[in-house]
Amino acid sequence: MTMNEKPGLLHLAYLLEKSNIQHLVISPGSRNAPLITIISKNTAIQCHTIVDERSAAFFALGMAQQLSQTVALVCTSGSAVLNYAPAIVEAYYQRIPLLVLTADRPLEWIDQADGQTIRQHNIFENYIRKSVQLPQHISNNDDLWYNDRLVNEAILATQFPVAGPVHINIPITEPLYGFDLELKEIPKKIDLLTGSFDIDHEELKKLASIWNHSKKKMILVGQHHEDLMLNRQLIELAKDPSITVLTETLSNMHHPDFIGCIDRCLGATGKNNPDFEPDLLITIGGSVVSKRIKSFLRNAAIQHHWNIDIADYITDTYQHLTVSIPARPKEFLAQWMPLIKIVESDFSKNWRHISEKAKASHKKYVDNCPYSDLKIFESILENLPNNFEVQIANSTPIRYAQLFDYAINIPMFANRGTSGIDGSISTAAGAAFASKKPTLMISGDLGFFYDSNALWNSVLPPNLKIIVINNEGGGIFRFLPGPDTTGLLEKHFEVRQKLSTKHLATTFGLDYYMASSLSELSKTLPEFFKPASKTALLEIHSPAELSAKTLRDYFEFLKQ
Repeated sequence: MTMNEKPGLLHLAYLLEKSNIQHLVISPGSRNAPLITIISKNTAIQCHTIVDERSAAFFALGMAQQLSQTVALVCTSGSAVLNYAPAIVEAYYQRIPLLVLTADRPLEWIDQADGQTIRQHNIFENYIRKSVQLPQHISNNDDLWYNDRLVNEAILATQFPVAGPVHINIPITEPLYGFDLELKEIPKKIDLLTGSFDIDHEELKKLASIWNHSKKKMILVGQHHEDLMLNRQLIELAKDPSITVLTETLSNMHHPDFIGCIDRCLGATGKNNPDFEPDLLITIGGSVVSKRIKSFLRNAAIQHHWNIDIADYITDTYQHLTVSIPARPKEFLAQWMPLIKIVESDFSKNWRHISEKAKASHKKYVDNCPYSDLKIFESILENLPNNFEVQIANSTPIRYAQLFDYAINIPMFANRGTSGIDGSISTAAGAAFASKKPTLMISGDLGFFYDSNALWNSVLPPNLKIIVINNEGGGIFRFLPGPDTTGLLEKHFEVRQKLSTKHLATTFGLDYYMASSLSELSKTLPEFFKPASKTALLEIHSPAELSAKTLRDYFEFLKQ
């Protein structure tokens, strides 16, 4: 092989395209220039350029979230690689498929005080599904076979056994430009056959026996994508009077018989009440937002807890785990449900009663509460068209979102894998770009400003609407117990600021709207939600102190 041949990169590009990877998010650089050149000129992969690597990675995450397909991203060497980390860890815990391509300096120059050289091999090892490093030099057929085998393994690992991020580190020698772009031979693509597996029938019978003798059963569904088959199975199970199905805002499971708004219900029950505690708990899906349900279940007298998950089956969030079921929930339920029986009980009726009671109290309180974050959320949701998808930021917005009922056709998403403040605007931009559907992003001011580079994006989609609830700081710290007792609330926790989003909207060419009262908001929202030719931003000014008091009083009111 001559110096101006890069067969390993040519084979990588070919295998990406043949593996149905359709999108590559690029952050410009020199060391990754050969890969950018090859993919742009030799494949049909769509390339999207986003300069800020942290924003680029979250944009790719949002795309993959919507497409349920692997999205690739590529950056140059050095600190650029580390800027991918927040999105990678979020993708890992949300099981979103990303193929992370990082260009690296030649191995002999690592730790030799050369520019943009850091130790990139296995740099994401604690939160990556697989990590490989391609050979630096291809000098014979075995080297090329090894290169292709690693690429195939990495691509397959983005989807199996569960989806997630995979890292390919690529040491690249010069020349970085002017090399041969002709593919000399066709690389071998490796396919993977997947399918469901049968669970031992005797084990299913044992579980069914436990189920059939329990009069208080709860199914708790955490963060989950829409899944019509699983939703139908849960609807069928919820017909049993001994079963209650609890769903979170992000579970994307809907039915009138399900108990949503968990925090609202538990606020109305007061302390742990045995009438609402399950004997048997089944957990499905990813992370759960509600701290109240975590505390409630940890303190409950649960005899059996089954966690169903193909990979993270030994997850004991509620400290009662008795059976781990390594299966996809809908596949397990399909094999198991024919063995179970309906059990007479008041358990479901008790939960539905408290749910209706809490719903009535919620309406009474919100109808009469002052202009605050709670009232703002009510107004947003009342005006939200039913064809929108919703992305919700941490920390306060997702907690308010848990308190309201929604139309069943509004999918909800949030970065709750690690629940960080970073990247929510970029994720929403990527999601809106990929889905082409009207998409609403609801963020607090700190989360928005933290990720404002998301607006520095040539492919910012016109179907994206961003609402920033600006209470001039981290409002969550006024509600959480503790920070207000330190004497440092405003300076070191809430971080009070007087910034406006208007100048950012002007700088990046967004349509800008503003509201500072309920009447202004009611007038503005219908216009804001109309289709437009560019991204729109609505800044809602909110009273921080009053919002915190209103929310505390809300939960006190529910207790009554």
